[in-house]
Formats: sequence, C-alpha cells, structure tokens
Amino acid sequence: TAERNEDDHLQVLKESETLLQAKRAELEKLKSQVTNQQQEMAALDRQLGHKKEELHLLHESVVQAKADLQEALRLGETEVAEKCNHIREVKSLLEELSIQKGELNVQTSEKKTQLTLIKQEIEKEEENLQVVLGQMSKHKTDFLQ
Repeated sequence: TAERNEDDHLQVLKESETLLQAKRAELEKLKSQVTNQQQEMAALDRQLGHKKEELHLLHESVVQAKADLQEALRLGETEVAEKCNHIREVKSLLEELSIQKGELNVQTSEKKTQLTLIKQEIEKEEENLQVVLGQMSKHKTDFLQ
C-alpha cells in the first residue's frame, strides 16, 4: 500500500511537474507576447509622436496660410477701394472734360462761323480790289494814250 501510495504520489508529482513546465512555457509565451506588444506600443507611441508633431506643424502652416490669406484679402480690399476712388476721380474728370469739350465745340462753331464771314468779306474785298485794279488799269491805259 505504501508503495502504491508512493507511486501515486510520484505520479501526482510528475503530473504536477509536467503541468508546472506547461505553465512555465505558457508564462514564457505570455511574457514574449507582452514584450512584443510593448515593442509594438513603443513603435506606435513613436508614430503617434511623429503624427502629433506633423499635426502641430500642419496646424501652424494652416494658421500662417490663413493669416497670409487675410493679409492678402485686406491688401486686395484696400487696393480695390483705391481703384474705386481713382475711377470716381477719372469719371469726374471725364465729366469736366466733356463739359469743356462741349464749350470748346460751341466756341469752335462760333469761330468757324466768324471765319466764314471773314472769308466772305475777304472775297468781296478781293472782288472790289479786282474791280478797282481793272478800273485803274483802264484809266492808266487811257491816261497813257
């Protein structure tokens, strides 16, 4: 009986040792998995750090681009306002020039009319001079004969 008990105890010890070795192997496997997962987590943490840095740089870039766009918009609006003022000034100047043109056209028309009258007077005077010259030539020839 004692031998059988001893054999049973040995059998139980062997089974316990086998079970212990299996558990140790499982524990090593789990430790290996934990180590692998920790390495993966470290890699993911590094990637996350890089992504956060990229996001931060991108955000700064967006903020700068937005500021640049706002400045460009402000400058564009200022330039448009200046151009509008310049256009108003040019329109006003054109209106003044148009009025002056009308006045000059009236004056030119009056001067043309005066010039036409003067030309007519000159033509009459030339005709009168021709008549007088003709009479003088006739008197001269009559006088010389």
